[in-house]
Amino acid sequence: MMFAAITIVFLFVASWTPYAVMALTGAFGNRALLTPGVTMIPACTCKTVACLDPYVYAISHPRYRLELQKRMPWLEIQEKTPQPDSASTTTEAVSTTAAA
Repeated sequence: MMFAAITIVFLFVASWTPYAVMALTGAFGNRALLTPGVTMIPACTCKTVACLDPYVYAISHPRYRLELQKRMPWLEIQEKTPQPDSASTTTEAVSTTAAA
């Protein structure tokens, strides 16, 4: 899960930085540099990454990969089945004292 979060944050920063530079150039810099073609590249990058983020998160989630393995066996996903939650891995020590 940590890898997915780092990947999504990296994609966010990588896609929105050019857009922020373009916006700051329009506000404080030389506006002649901002042609319609130049301004569409950062906008399309941000929209593309916004569409890819759910897929990055879903593919990195073990339950989603397990479901993909069940429904699409030809993808050859080798996800291990998780341990059932009903099995307890700890035992409780009970001390018995004799009543006097």
